Amino acid sequence: MTQHMAIAQALQERLQAASIAGGLVYLNRSRSLPSDRDSAVNVRLARGASQEASMLGGRTTWNTLVEIECYGRDGVDDVAGAKADQVLEAVFDNLDNADGFVYGVMEVSPLPGDTLAWDFDQLDASVACVTARFVVKHQTNGRTLKL
Repeated sequence: MTQHMAIAQALQERLQAASIAGGLVYLNRSRSLPSDRDSAVNVRLARGASQEASMLGGRTTWNTLVEIECYGRDGVDDVAGAKADQVLEAVFDNLDNADGFVYGVMEVSPLPGDTLAWDFDQLDASVACVTARFVVKHQTNGRTLKL
């Protein structure tokens, strides 16, 4: 397993352990909110950009973009997007203090600029998704994809 996939899996497990969205946290799924649930999270790898080491055989630094989709299904009398907004807030609170994160991770921070994107389901007005983009800065050994 590459370090990138291990980091995404660790993020999923971290959010799951915090019981965000009732612990319904997926990894690399395409848009899924079960019909019997009112919230869910999907952690998805988006892309990685490397910076080669200046010293031969040195560690490669990566900025890996991870997208965390926060789903919510609102009740009839609720404001559209309110449940997804609650899930989003819980994700941000959880990742605000990502100290002790493993796999060579140096920092987890919101992507500057295009951090959040809202999407409202056209067929089901009660469903909304807010995608939060985070940059995970980490290092691998030499020119490998391993820690």
